[in-house]
Amino acid sequence: MISQISKVLTNRSQAIFRYRLAEGASLLAVSQYVAAALNIVTNVLMARLLGPTDYGLVALTIAYPTLLWSFVAIKSVSVITRYVAAFRAKREFEKLKAVVKLGYGLDFFVSLLAFTLVAVSGWWVSKNFYQQPNLAWLMVIYAGSFPLFSLTGASWALLSSWERFRLLAIFEVLHPFLKLCLVVGFIVVGLGVAGAVIGMALAQAGVGLIMMVAATNLLLREALGTWWKASLESAASLKRELIGFFGLNYLLVTLSGLVVQVPMMLLGYFRGPKEAGFYRIALSIGTVGSYLENSLGRVVYPTLSAWWTSEGEERIVNALKRWTLKIGLPISATLIFTTLFFPWLLPLLYGQGYSPAVLGAQVVMLGVAISAAFFWLNSFYYASGKVNLWVSGYALYTTLVIGLGWLVIKQWGFLGLTCLITMGKVLFTLSMFALLSWSKVRLR
Repeated sequence: MISQISKVLTNRSQAIFRYRLAEGASLLAVSQYVAAALNIVTNVLMARLLGPTDYGLVALTIAYPTLLWSFVAIKSVSVITRYVAAFRAKREFEKLKAVVKLGYGLDFFVSLLAFTLVAVSGWWVSKNFYQQPNLAWLMVIYAGSFPLFSLTGASWALLSSWERFRLLAIFEVLHPFLKLCLVVGFIVVGLGVAGAVIGMALAQAGVGLIMMVAATNLLLREALGTWWKASLESAASLKRELIGFFGLNYLLVTLSGLVVQVPMMLLGYFRGPKEAGFYRIALSIGTVGSYLENSLGRVVYPTLSAWWTSEGEERIVNALKRWTLKIGLPISATLIFTTLFFPWLLPLLYGQGYSPAVLGAQVVMLGVAISAAFFWLNSFYYASGKVNLWVSGYALYTTLVIGLGWLVIKQWGFLGLTCLITMGKVLFTLSMFALLSWSKVRLR
């Protein structure tokens, strides 16, 4: 009798988990694809209104501030989500609010640091590296949005831990909608490159403020009080653990920024703004393809973190295998199939002047498709506390791309760079999966 009840409860919990996974991932995926459509419209209109050269200048303008921000930022969302989900499950709400306060504070401080660095050094980069001195003040304006935009991290951690996926889906759409209206509007009234950059900055600042208000309201609705009144002493026992986790996450975020922005800047230096624009389009298409992978990963991450001490190892491992076969591989195959339409679709959207970006976009999408098959991989390493392994693998990937990037760019330009990026991404993904299987990384 007891075994029958246990079986019923187990089946019911698995059904609930599958339902939440499907509902949450579907909401985020749909919102991200709506956001992708808005971003595509923004990029298409911006590319057509500005032309390849000015469009490339926009890409170069935001590349340097983004690089600096990724270099100093810790982007606490991954760390905060893990602890917020766990503390909510344990009903340790004072610790929860203390971790949230820590996340907001750290993100805001480092974003101010990034803004200061851009203000001090942007003039030199625009004049001596890009040979475009008029871009310096635009870099500063774009970096000025970072402090407010940094509020999205801890806000996302709170809202996702309470499974407010509908609200998060709205925010996913709100950001690109604001960007579309502001960027296109400013360009149409004659502000050109400056209008595009200013529009992006205002959209980022706006969505950061709105998400922080929504997260604060959630805590008040749950009768938990405001996060800024929490005492950091509540989380003092986690000091060493948090420092280690934040340190590794900081390194990962820094590497992820370097691997995107450094090649972009090298393209601008060796090949000019036009090829940098082609590369930005290819990355944008790849980003669209990765939305479903990211949505699934975001949904399973807080769940894995909350269930870590209550679920058996065998059950979670079996779930990972099932997700790969029934969800990951079909998504991967679908993404590869979509590349057949790129030769027709990209010139139609962006114009014939952007035809050279087609093959590069197809190559980038191949790497995205391989990664999507293992959409749970990053969440697993974070939830299991094996972040050091993930960061080590990503460091090797970044070293490969940047180390060979300057040589590949000089020899083969934009297309060579996309091949290098994809080769590195595929090797990283398969290596981390193989490491998981070979070393039998324990869930506990």
